[in-house]
Amino acid sequence: MATVNVSPRASLEGRNITIEIDGLDTVARALGDLQGRSPQALKVAVNQTAREARKLMIAAAKARYVVNAAGARHLNDLKQKKKASNTDLTATLFISKMRNDLGYFDVDPMEIHTGINVHFSPEYYRARVLANSSMKDLTGEGAFSKGFLLKFKSGHIGMVQRVIGSRSKNTETARGRPRWTNERGDVEKLQTMGAPSATAMHSQVWPDVRDDVELYLMARIQDRVDWILARYR
Repeated sequence: MATVNVSPRASLEGRNITIEIDGLDTVARALGDLQGRSPQALKVAVNQTAREARKLMIAAAKARYVVNAAGARHLNDLKQKKKASNTDLTATLFISKMRNDLGYFDVDPMEIHTGINVHFSPEYYRARVLANSSMKDLTGEGAFSKGFLLKFKSGHIGMVQRVIGSRSKNTETARGRPRWTNERGDVEKLQTMGAPSATAMHSQVWPDVRDDVELYLMARIQDRVDWILARYR
């Protein structure tokens, strides 16, 4: 077996996670007269690693955060934007959404109470984001009302607050019914409640998996070199 000493690199910048390699000449030396197959070997290793990095990040996020079904679908939005090729040995994963709606997490009750059903709504909705945290009442504070669930036109169910004292031009619901008004008769603007501790869940867990990703890439490169040497010599 020809030992390969390269420097695998996995880095996060903005929304992009890049998988690449330093020290390509060592792979060529390990392959000897088969060095023309270096790009093929490295391309496969890099793309395998990108897929593994995605799996590791999603698993780490599910362990750290208490996501509901919608949150789990959101985690799966982490996609491979660019695959490595024989001429460009770099793969990129893309984080499609950085901010996380509180509606993606553990909410109690997970029921919408609007219109005539508003009388059945709880005094306060409760929610938690981190697996090691406790449920908290969404009481609201300052210029924001307590939180409540709302279904958007897209079908997404989000946690929102009213901006107290504001005035919205959107006076009808998606079904064309009059929206709730305050004592002055104004419809107040709504603001989606985000989860600060879960902003870009994928980015938050990246430091926990980066070393494993780089070790995986190193192992896959060695595997591909060994495979080529065994098959073509």
